Amino acid sequence: MMDKLFYFLKTYLGFTRKESRGFVFVIPMLAILYAIPHWISGYFRSYNEEDYLAYLEKVKSNPEFYNAATRTSDTASIAVWPQEENKKTDNRQKTQLLSRPEAPQLNSLPFPEATAVELQMVSGVGPVLSARIESFRDKLGGFHSAEQLLEVYGIDGELAAKIYELFPFQAQINRRIKINEATFKDLVSHPYIGTGEAKVIIAYRNQHGRYDVANDLLGIKIFTKEWVDRIAPYLSF
Repeated sequence: MMDKLFYFLKTYLGFTRKESRGFVFVIPMLAILYAIPHWISGYFRSYNEEDYLAYLEKVKSNPEFYNAATRTSDTASIAVWPQEENKKTDNRQKTQLLSRPEAPQLNSLPFPEATAVELQMVSGVGPVLSARIESFRDKLGGFHSAEQLLEVYGIDGELAAKIYELFPFQAQINRRIKINEATFKDLVSHPYIGTGEAKVIIAYRNQHGRYDVANDLLGIKIFTKEWVDRIAPYLSF
């Protein structure tokens, strides 16, 4: 029998006689090692079943033992339940503590208070343009309408909307020209009054006396109603 097996291993698998003997020895050992865990598991399972059956017989034969075991089991369940609830509560509290905080908000700064540095926060406004905006606003004495921002070179409607979105517009005149006391230099320093306009304003004042209201400037035939209305917010009488 063994000779036939060795012949088969040599012919079909190319084993030498020594390798065939080793192979024949290893196969049974592997089978034994594979079976050992199943034998051990079966033994303990049988042992546990015997203990459980003995426990059931004891319970059936002794009602007091059954009642005590039941009370112990219920007490253990009650004791465990609050602990589980406490763990859930702690986990919820930890989740709340670890929630993502809201990003802090910036102060809302009105346009008249925004400096050239702060205006650079607006996308599309660099240091040159922001300085130009601040300079124009200061020379005017403040804005009385939102559209005046469009008079700054480099500002269009889209960029003006971005500026007012971050710095809300407020009409605010900080400085006015005392039209009845202003010198030529005072008048021409305002962006809306050129050298020609300044000369005739002074000449008409010298000839006709004080101005009482802005519309008195319409006595100078060269001035239009639109031009007077434009500078009126910056005049004091």
